[in-house]
Amino acid sequence: MLTLIYILILSSIVLACHSFYKQDILKLSPELKKELNDEIWRKKKQTRKAFLFTLPFMPHSLNRLILDKIGRQNLENKLFLAEINLLPEDFLGVKELLILVLFFATAYITKKVTPFSVLLSILIGFFLPDFYLNYKINNQKRLILRAFPDLIDLLSLCIGAGLDFMLGLEWVVERSRPNPLIRELSRVINEIKTGASRHDALKGMAKRLSIPEISSFVNTLVHAERMGAPIYNTLIMLSEETRQKRFERAERLALKAPIKMLFPLIVFILPVVLIIVGGPILLQFLQSDLPKF
Repeated sequence: MLTLIYILILSSIVLACHSFYKQDILKLSPELKKELNDEIWRKKKQTRKAFLFTLPFMPHSLNRLILDKIGRQNLENKLFLAEINLLPEDFLGVKELLILVLFFATAYITKKVTPFSVLLSILIGFFLPDFYLNYKINNQKRLILRAFPDLIDLLSLCIGAGLDFMLGLEWVVERSRPNPLIRELSRVINEIKTGASRHDALKGMAKRLSIPEISSFVNTLVHAERMGAPIYNTLIMLSEETRQKRFERAERLALKAPIKMLFPLIVFILPVVLIIVGGPILLQFLQSDLPKF
C-alpha cells in the first residue's frame, strides 16, 4: 500500500512537471545565443541528449522564469567555466530531480515521512550540485594559473616577432594544448570577431574567471593600450611578475605541507609506530612472572 502511494505521488509530480514542459526544449533564447558561439551551443545540444532521462522532472519553462528573476548569467558563467555542458535550466532541474530521488529513497528506507527527512532531502539535493560545481571551478582555476605564465611568454614572443596583439593571441590559441585558459581566450577572440570591443571582451573574461592574476593582466593591457605604451614591454613585465607569484604560491604550499601532514601522522602513522615499538615490550612484560607482594 505504501509503495502504491509513492507511485501515485511520483506520477502526479511527473504530470505536473510535464504541464510546464515545452516541446521545443532545445530552442534557445536570444539572450543565450548572444553569449556563446554556435559551436558551443551545438556541443551543448548534443550533450543534453544524454540527460533526456531527467526531462520529465524538469519544469523547464518554470525554471527559466525562476532564473530570469534571480539572474541566470552568473550560473551560466560558472557552468561554462566548469565545463559542464548544461543550460542553467537543466542544472536547476538536476537539483529538483536529486531532491525527489532523495525524498523517495529516505521515505522507502524509513517507511515514514517526517519533516526532518523532507528538510534533509531538500538541503542535500539543492546544495550537493553546487558543491560539485564549485569543486570543478576551483580545479579549472588551478589549471588556468598553471598555464598562465607560459601563455604570457608565448604571447610576448609572438608580439616581439612582429605580430600585433590579436594575431599573436590567435596564434597562441591555435597552437596551444587545450586547457581552460585557452578555451576562455577562444571565447574572447570569438566575441571580438562578432563585434565586441577588445576591452569589453577582456574585462568579461576577467569577470567570469574572478582570478586576481587574470584581472591584473587585463587591467595592465587595457591601461597600456590607453596610455600608448608598448605591449611587448608590458608583457615582459607581466611574465616576470606572474612567474614570481607562482614561485611564491609554491613556497606557501610547501610551508603548509607539514601542517597538513600533522593529522594523518598522528592518526595513522604514530599508532602503528607505537604498536611496532611498544608491542614486543608489552608482550614480554605480560609474559614475565610478576613479583608477588
